[in-house]
Amino acid sequence: MLTLAIDTATTVAAVALLDGSRVLCQSSQSSRNHSRTLLHEVDRLVELAGATPGQLEAIVVDIGPGSFTGVRVGLALAKTLAFSLNIRLAGVSSLRVLAENGSGFTGKRICPAIDALKNEVYSAGFRGPEQWQEEAARDPSDWARALGDSGEPCLILGSGALKYREQFHAILGDVVPDQESLHCIQPESLARVAAEVIQRGQADDPRSLEPMYCRLSEAERVRSKRLST
Repeated sequence: MLTLAIDTATTVAAVALLDGSRVLCQSSQSSRNHSRTLLHEVDRLVELAGATPGQLEAIVVDIGPGSFTGVRVGLALAKTLAFSLNIRLAGVSSLRVLAENGSGFTGKRICPAIDALKNEVYSAGFRGPEQWQEEAARDPSDWARALGDSGEPCLILGSGALKYREQFHAILGDVVPDQESLHCIQPESLARVAAEVIQRGQADDPRSLEPMYCRLSEAERVRSKRLST
């Protein structure tokens, strides 16, 4: 099954093209405006694989949490392709994809954390592919103390891990690795998660699949405040 995987939840856009679980080609680009580069990169990878868009059979897309604009860009393209090609669409969590970076570490919970600004992180918890803590926007220190209360060793990955490294280390010890590549969503990780999703037969309705924001946008906050006054 020829599958396109797209991740635009952070400043790094990851794209991968798979045949079943085999990665045909992949790329990652750092950009502040994914809308300018994403479609070109998808076209480039499809051409590089010697395929055409009409041969795609499924799309896996990151639905967040992360950058509100970035998530919308990736999801909009994925929905457009799914509708126009009449193929399967499946949404995955950016934190699940980020956690896959830590798959080589055994005996530790992998706790991805993406910088959510406003002194918060988007975070979750995984033991291997199994999720034990839901995605949410959390205060980093409160989250770290909750992780420490369980007594289980953990590894914290992501832009939030780097931003609040000192707080995490003060509470939990040496839990943020130095290797920079572990803290960015990698196309290899995206491809592995996409392969799992396709093998499980997961599918979402393109008409109802929505971003996972985990909190209101600033515009929504202002609107909500106005309506409540």
